Amino acid sequence: MKKISLLTFVFTAFVAVEAMAWGGFGHRAIAELAERNLTKEAKANIEKYTKGTPLADYAVWMDLVRKNAPEYAYATRGWHASIVDTECKTSQAIRDKHRQGRDAVTGILEFEQLFKEREKMSDSAVMFAIKSIVHMVADMHCPAHVRFTDFENQGKFPITFFGKKSTLHKAWDTSIIYYYHRGWSYQQYAEKLDTFSKGKIKRVTEGWVEDWLEESGRLVRPYIHTINEGDDINENVMEWAYPLGESLARKAGYRLAKVLNTFFK
Repeated sequence: MKKISLLTFVFTAFVAVEAMAWGGFGHRAIAELAERNLTKEAKANIEKYTKGTPLADYAVWMDLVRKNAPEYAYATRGWHASIVDTECKTSQAIRDKHRQGRDAVTGILEFEQLFKEREKMSDSAVMFAIKSIVHMVADMHCPAHVRFTDFENQGKFPITFFGKKSTLHKAWDTSIIYYYHRGWSYQQYAEKLDTFSKGKIKRVTEGWVEDWLEESGRLVRPYIHTINEGDDINENVMEWAYPLGESLARKAGYRLAKVLNTFFK
């Protein structure tokens, strides 16, 4: 608690950055999907702080901070990923040991404690939380952001994507999802993703962030050694990579909505 409370003060003068067209097709689509599934109460409470700015406009704010504001980047360093063990289990002890408690799951759990007394938080602290949560929930579902205690799984090594130079991390972050939807807006993709019934949404959002990370681990682990340095991602790879990426993106959107509905009820 003390660590996060300090961060809210650090960011008090910083988080009111003007919204801009961030880019980040997958991140923005996940945020849009979440916004489509907010309760009326949560949406109204969130808009008290965002003034109606779409959540998608904050979707890669944490990446921009990391790249363009190094004096603040340390505050969110590590929050882009989380970790499970070889059995795809996580715990605070595992996250403390392997990531010093700087990870997406721990960050969200600490925000959860803060939001139990939201009325005591400054507006800028709440905005910092919104911008961070929108990114963290998405990242913990991205195959390149699920870490394992026996394998770092960052995917920063070079590969080719249909013959063009890339890295595996970039492919998971953007290319694999976007490939079949070139020319689409993120709103169109969010609409494609938003197909679950209320009953199915309830089932896919059961549990909480640790459960969701463990599921991501179980889904990602069989594939972590499938693509190696210098490999080409082509139609054969996309047969399994695209369904995996899209399934996780859809779950991320619905689960982000659950987190925000919980925090802003």
